[in-house]
Amino acid sequence: MSNATKRILCVDDDPATLKVRQILLDSAGYSVITSTSGEEALKLVDQGEEVDLVLLDYMMPGMKGDELAAILRQRHPGLRLVAVSAVGQLPVAFINNVDTHLHKGQEPEAFLSAVSSVLESSRAEHVVLCVEDEPLQMQLRKMQLESGGFQVVQATSANTALEIFRAQPVDAVVMDYWLSGGRNGTGVAEEMKKLHPNTPIVMLSGLSALPGEGAIVDAWLRKSHIVSEDLVNEVTRLIGFRSDKPKSAAS
Repeated sequence: MSNATKRILCVDDDPATLKVRQILLDSAGYSVITSTSGEEALKLVDQGEEVDLVLLDYMMPGMKGDELAAILRQRHPGLRLVAVSAVGQLPVAFINNVDTHLHKGQEPEAFLSAVSSVLESSRAEHVVLCVEDEPLQMQLRKMQLESGGFQVVQATSANTALEIFRAQPVDAVVMDYWLSGGRNGTGVAEEMKKLHPNTPIVMLSGLSALPGEGAIVDAWLRKSHIVSEDLVNEVTRLIGFRSDKPKSAAS
């Protein structure tokens, strides 16, 4: 289904922010409508305005984002909700009522990836973040993973990968070891493991595994030896292994 069939309602009391967001989403092929208040947005949806996803700010005059999200979740439970806010610590109740939350000022690629992921999440059981700065390699990995039934979220740089990883849940990461910008996959993997240690990471490289790398990532595959079936099977195995691990008493 193309983006043109997806309609997004953007809610923010800052007209300049709305304009920038509309231009970005329009460029990605989405149909966009805007609202400058929670009250107006709620009225639009209640009156039958067809939207697939609502992007909503938290700090707004009158009805704040958490109140809007709670009402929308109650009245329209199938509507996808994404919070976009500059506030560092959002109320837990607000977070629980949205599908994901993003920080204002994110790179456009990370922002659009998160929106796409939320819209597509009902159609794929597992989400894989693919990190690769070579366009042809990215296209190949995407085709390989999608052939296995995975939803693929793409990142072409280390910074974008970390933004996406912080902003939305993923079930596994497939990452190239050599990344542009002076960073390698090991450093990115270390930061990811600090955030979510149980998310499996598969490292791809032209090299064989380096000393100590196995302690950071969950699998190391040589690019020259990878076929679609091997990559899909390895990601499937790791996701299944993590899902089968018993939860601790604290959880």
